Amino acid sequence: MAAAAVGDEEAEDQARMAAITDRLQTRDSMRLYNWLSQQCFSDCVATFYRKSLGKGEADCVRACVQKYLLLTTASAARFADLAGTAPSDDD
Repeated sequence: MAAAAVGDEEAEDQARMAAITDRLQTRDSMRLYNWLSQQCFSDCVATFYRKSLGKGEADCVRACVQKYLLLTTASAARFADLAGTAPSDDD
């Protein structure tokens, strides 16, 4: 019976950790989205004489976002490579 209680506690802990991880990932995603929006907008939009972006502004924002996404993809791949080749503590 004690083993079942320990198993239940571990399952509850895992569920709590998953919920915390989800909240942190959501928060970080929102921060990244807001930061990227601000960066690309401030780099590409100089005037506010229209309700919508001009073609040049829209192209600039699109290129800015695409460049950032390519950078993060390449960085993530490099980090994964480094993590795979890093010596473990068990060695």
